[in-house]
Amino acid sequence: MDKDMKRRVLLKAGMLAGAASLGGCCWLKPRDPVPYCPTGSMVSAPDGRLTIDAHAHVFNGTDLPVEPFFRLVLAREAGLPGAIAGLIGELLQAVAWNVAPGAQRELAMLDKLRPELAACGDGRGTTAAETVRNLADTAHRQGVAQLRQALDSARGAQLRDKAERKAAAALTIDMLAAMAVVGEIELLDEDESYEAYRRRMLAEEKAALMVDEARRSARGMIAFVLQNFQYRYVTIHDYLQLYNKPGERVVDLMMPMMVDYDWWLSSGETTATALRDQVVVMEALAIATGGRVHGFVPFDPLREVMHQVTLRTGRPVPGSFDLVKEALARGCIGVKLYPPMGFAPLGNAGIQEKNPGFWDRPWLPEQVRKAPGLGQQLDAALCRLYEYCVAEDVPIMAHTGLSNGPAKDFEGLAGAEHWNTALQAYRGLRINFGHFGDTAPVAHQGDVAARALAFTKLMQASGAGAHAYADSGYFVEAMDDEDKMLSLLQQLYTRTHDKGPAALENRFLYGSDWEMTITHGRVEPYLASFERLFDRMAGDSRLAGERAKTLVRKFFGANAADYAGLRAGEKTRARLQEFYKRKGIPDADWMRKVDALPSPTRTAS
Repeated sequence: MDKDMKRRVLLKAGMLAGAASLGGCCWLKPRDPVPYCPTGSMVSAPDGRLTIDAHAHVFNGTDLPVEPFFRLVLAREAGLPGAIAGLIGELLQAVAWNVAPGAQRELAMLDKLRPELAACGDGRGTTAAETVRNLADTAHRQGVAQLRQALDSARGAQLRDKAERKAAAALTIDMLAAMAVVGEIELLDEDESYEAYRRRMLAEEKAALMVDEARRSARGMIAFVLQNFQYRYVTIHDYLQLYNKPGERVVDLMMPMMVDYDWWLSSGETTATALRDQVVVMEALAIATGGRVHGFVPFDPLREVMHQVTLRTGRPVPGSFDLVKEALARGCIGVKLYPPMGFAPLGNAGIQEKNPGFWDRPWLPEQVRKAPGLGQQLDAALCRLYEYCVAEDVPIMAHTGLSNGPAKDFEGLAGAEHWNTALQAYRGLRINFGHFGDTAPVAHQGDVAARALAFTKLMQASGAGAHAYADSGYFVEAMDDEDKMLSLLQQLYTRTHDKGPAALENRFLYGSDWEMTITHGRVEPYLASFERLFDRMAGDSRLAGERAKTLVRKFFGANAADYAGLRAGEKTRARLQEFYKRKGIPDADWMRKVDALPSPTRTAS
């Protein structure tokens, strides 16, 4: 048997064996998505260790343009992941996203659950539990039905044909991807409950059966699509079930990042759940979880530019700046920026001066592609945001990985050199460099060390960069190659060891990037992997003594509290306390734990 034929046989055999061995798997205990009481032991540990996830997501398919995101962004990944994303993107053109819960359905569901959540103790209300379970099952089955129907369409027939061709001389990446996507969708069962599906996914993950890259990538991306049919509240429950360990560690505060791709990927077409309605849902989730979930509202300077332009027409596009102010009053903590969509943090006018056709891209609407002075207008919108954020002490989180953009040169706009321009102009800015410059730091170790170090240089004890941080969002390699991740982090920590308050030990934050990590195909060990990794870091002789003792505490919570301004007397804390007072929410666990922290390592603006 030649090498290519052997690979084909093994791949197909692996799919069939996995399906057969897991079809009746029952060794993982069922874990129904029940509504957790905000004071119940599953989510509340008042005397436990402060844990803040500074980078997460809880959106669904009505909140973002899923199909263009796969087709224009994820499909650009190298090798199998990109090929698989491209094929799934083709299928998603036939998927009806209107069956996913929009804002009104989500709010109605939360209204139904709120009385029982308000009255519950440490137990689980059976009525609410049944409601949530039924909602999750219905949403999951609708998602499965949509994917299977898409596979039965003309595009799906072409995909099947590509997967079933046997006469090819070699098994190409496209064919591997097609085989994986078709195989995984055909394994989905519309009669399978949501919990049975999740148990099956986790069982395969735990049993290490999913060793084939094509299959794991396909399964992860399909799981991400199915998650986007769920209620956002169910997604929060999935997260808590995966990562909370009652009596050991629970996530006290989850910071979901909202996104705005409307103008960069969809020519200004509004998502099924408009951004303002997404903010209202995020407010309701903060209330329902007892202050355990607080979002970051997206700011898109292009939306703000189009808002200013259309004000003259009498039919203005909703703006970003007004949305930011409303969201902060509704319980959001800060602002999310996504430069790789197509804008630099500052200096866009100079980019256009050097390259007048920089935004002349076929996927952008003509009024954007041909707009004179667009770079200057983008800068003006960003300056207005930064002035406000400095004055009100509002934290900003930005995607800084050179990834997830619709073009390579757009992705480059997320780099440290562009952020240096913004920090020099706005010295009091609180900023978290999401992903620390790369989402695959082990695979790109040589380059990422340079990029990460460039961001650490922006972290200063005073002046520009006095409030600059970075997070570990989508560092999935901590699960796959812990030793190499440890080596990389040790290098970064020791290289910044002598920077005092600006040393990385005082500026690095835990972030999961849930639910984007679902696309990786392996999610459950994420938090536990970082716990092991930082326990090992604390044992490093180069970090011995008192600094080693505080390393874990700072990474998992204290640094995030300092970044976001959550300590007593700070403006973000005051905004959230006022929000709790207005909404009748008792003080959240994270507040008590933050107040118990030692005084921070001081910086000066």
